[in-house]
Amino acid sequence: SAKKEGTASNFIYDELTFLDPRNRKDSKFYMVNPDQQRGINCRFGMRGVTAVNHFDMSRNTIALFGGERRYVLASPSQCDKMALYKQGHPSVRHSSLDWSNPVEWDEHPEFKGALINEVVMHAGDVLYLPTNWFHYIVNLSLNYQCNARSGVTDETAHFVRDCGFSFKGD
Repeated sequence: SAKKEGTASNFIYDELTFLDPRNRKDSKFYMVNPDQQRGINCRFGMRGVTAVNHFDMSRNTIALFGGERRYVLASPSQCDKMALYKQGHPSVRHSSLDWSNPVEWDEHPEFKGALINEVVMHAGDVLYLPTNWFHYIVNLSLNYQCNARSGVTDETAHFVRDCGFSFKGD
């Protein structure tokens, strides 16, 4: 198909039109605020590799195109149980403990009381993560995914503020 706006940097939108903010009708379903979209990030995952638990300060739509990934999720209301690094730390917004190592759980007894859920994504699945939702990722097989962020909501901001995090404009 033809390049949009004449630039090679938009080639991915030719294939993932549902994430293209310029196609408001198509992208509105996946992108809450297409005008606040910050590009598409694509990643490959190798079996057994994990992404430490963290939260993002924007909405996130994740589409898995091959393989399988396990997402362990927690509401922002669980912030005080996530054993997060404090504001100013290089790994701010991330858990300080390895979720896959139960021995470390004893160092953070609050973590044992966290309410979490999980989903296993397969090729063709799309997951929407609202602003500030925690996610720990386990690659179950060789996989590839693309995600796009679109805007910020503030209905859960009070939970992460109570944990010591601030937002632009605070």
